Amino acid sequence: VCLDGFAAGCLPANPGDEGFRQAQRLPGARGILAMNFTLSRWFRPTVPTCIVCGRDADTRRRPAPLPVRHPAVRAVLRKLCYVCSEAIPWIVSPVCRVCGRPEVCPDCPRREVRHLLFSRGAVRYDDRMKDWLALYKYRGSEALEPLMAAMMSYGYERIIGELPSIHAVTSVPLARERLEERGFNQAERMARTLAEWYGVPYYALLQRNRHTEKQSLKNRRSRLVDMKGNFVALDPRKLSALADRHGHPVRIVLVDDIYTTGSTMNECAGALEAALPGYAEVYGLMWARS
Repeated sequence: VCLDGFAAGCLPANPGDEGFRQAQRLPGARGILAMNFTLSRWFRPTVPTCIVCGRDADTRRRPAPLPVRHPAVRAVLRKLCYVCSEAIPWIVSPVCRVCGRPEVCPDCPRREVRHLLFSRGAVRYDDRMKDWLALYKYRGSEALEPLMAAMMSYGYERIIGELPSIHAVTSVPLARERLEERGFNQAERMARTLAEWYGVPYYALLQRNRHTEKQSLKNRRSRLVDMKGNFVALDPRKLSALADRHGHPVRIVLVDDIYTTGSTMNECAGALEAALPGYAEVYGLMWARS
C-alpha cells in the first residue's frame, strides 16, 4: 500500500522526523504510521543499559579495556557503558608494596605491629567511586552488588598472581547496631560473590566486640585506638579445621570495602593470627584504597 509516495512498510518510524509529520497529514495515514512505529519498536535490537548511569551499554563498537581475566567478572563489567567503564580509576601500579597504595604511603612505615602480610586494592577512592559506593551501600542499589564484586576481583587477581594458593576468604564484620541500621554487610556480600566466582570457600571467621562511630570521621590516631582489641575469631574451630586440611600456612584473604589507614584490617588479621598461631597468613583485599 502506498500513500502519496510512502510505502506502508517504509514509513518514517521516528515521530520527530519531518517525513513522519508530512505522512501523518495524508488521508488514512495515522493508523498505518502508528502500526509502523509500534512494529519498529518491537523489532529494533535490544541494547542493554549501563547499570550505573542508564546510558546505552552496547560496547561492541568501542569496548573499553578490562584488566581482569575471569570470564564471569568480565561479563559483569561489560554491563557498564563506555563512559563509566573508562572512568574506573584502577590501581595499575601500587607504589606501597605492603598496602597497595598508588602513592607513597605514610602509614605503613609508622605501623609498629603489622599482621597483614600485604594488601591489594582495585580502585582509587575518588569522587566518582564515592558516589558509586554510596549508591550501593547507603541507597540500597543492590543491582550494583555484582559490579562492586567484579571490580574488587581485579585486586584479587593481583593477590593470586603473587601467591601459590588461597585457602579461604573472609570479611571484616559489622557491629550488630550497624548491621541492623544498614540491613547488610557490604564487605561480606562482595566477598561471598568473589569467593564463588573463584572457587574458594567463604567463611565468617570474625566478630566485632563493640560498636564504634564511623571511622571516616576520625583521624589516624583515633582509628587506632577505636580498633584496638575490637575483633575476635568467631569460631576458632573453623580455623583449626582449615589448618588440619591445608597444613602450614593457611592463606586467608580478608575483604573490606575501603582501606584508609589499615587499622581495621590489621586488627582483624591480628585476631585471626591469635586464633591460629603459627599457621595463619592473612592478606588484605579492598574494593578501594583511599
